Amino acid sequence: MLQFGSGNSSQVNSDSAMAECLEKATKDPGAVSLVIVHATVGHNFKALLAAARTRCPNATVIGCTGSGVIHSEGVTEAMRALAVMTIAGPEVAVTFRDGLNRGNGRALAAEAGQALKQSLDGINMVALFTAGFDVTADDVIAGVEDALGSDMPIFGATAADNGKAQGSFQFYNDTVTEHGVLLVGFADPTLELEWISHHGSNPIGAPFVVTAAQGNHITTLDGKPAWPQIMERLGLPPDTTPDQTLPIAGLGIELPGAEQTEYDNSHTMRVPLEIDGAGGVYLPTSVPVGTKLSLMQRDEDKIFSGVERMMDRLKEKVAGREIVAVFQADCMARGRLTFDRVLKDEIIAKMQYPLDGATVPWLGVYGFSEYCPLGGRNQFHSYTTSLFPLVRRPAAP
Repeated sequence: MLQFGSGNSSQVNSDSAMAECLEKATKDPGAVSLVIVHATVGHNFKALLAAARTRCPNATVIGCTGSGVIHSEGVTEAMRALAVMTIAGPEVAVTFRDGLNRGNGRALAAEAGQALKQSLDGINMVALFTAGFDVTADDVIAGVEDALGSDMPIFGATAADNGKAQGSFQFYNDTVTEHGVLLVGFADPTLELEWISHHGSNPIGAPFVVTAAQGNHITTLDGKPAWPQIMERLGLPPDTTPDQTLPIAGLGIELPGAEQTEYDNSHTMRVPLEIDGAGGVYLPTSVPVGTKLSLMQRDEDKIFSGVERMMDRLKEKVAGREIVAVFQADCMARGRLTFDRVLKDEIIAKMQYPLDGATVPWLGVYGFSEYCPLGGRNQFHSYTTSLFPLVRRPAAP
């Protein structure tokens, strides 16, 4: 039976920060099987990993970077912020593959998934952490499903940086990379995964139509170079870079009616992260020709009211079962916009309070995008809050 713990630190010394996190997370470091690390980009990654492996000598150490970390005490967005989840017990396994790019996601994820399947029997949920750039995330999902089946729930995040959209990092023991795929398989038969996701943005204006694209590379919208079209709609110069538009340039794909109800939103969103020199734009998933993409506008009232509705639905799904841990994948642009800064403490409190977040082990990251099931299938999202409580099955009478 797996046991979970979590810890956080704002110390700037990476070794000391990891020591503080692990002291909070576990009383028996030698029993820890896995340490999952989320850190902001100011930390010394090699020092963090070495400190974790020294203090938890029997554990695999994995993780990724984000623009901030979420923990049982709230959220920290300093340049050197750190949070960890420790897992003790034999019913967990990890596989890692490096070299991820836009063209090989399915094959690489299938290889990692097959290795995970061979390393652990009875897997019933998978956490997925990948690079935030140079990735076609729906291909990665398809690869995991090729190995483990389409009914395997997949949850997790893509890594991020401090909002500059220049790099993202993944960790596996001593390895630090920008092109990684990490799979965590859970096989504790007493555990079940619940999930829920919400963004709170509305479509504005007529949608663009993708008129030329290959994979996740859109070259034209409505017959014209894609990125200048988006910038014109936003009233920005065509040489504006994606990092300057992260909070305002979300693109929405309309959902079927039943999924709109479950999602409490009409569209799922994609974040433009890279552009080419000819006006093309890369999204994190493939986009077929003919797809309609709506420019999405952040609605702060809808964000906050949506979180309240989301938590009501999640409490119904949990239905009084014991929550043993919560994982979270979140967007850096969600929260209360004040003085050109998005303040996140209030929105995080609205999620943690109903789930007793102060006492439940909790680990989250502000990444570029999120992996969360929707409509009975594994899907990829951007600009959401996605929550993943692990709950204990009731004991048999």
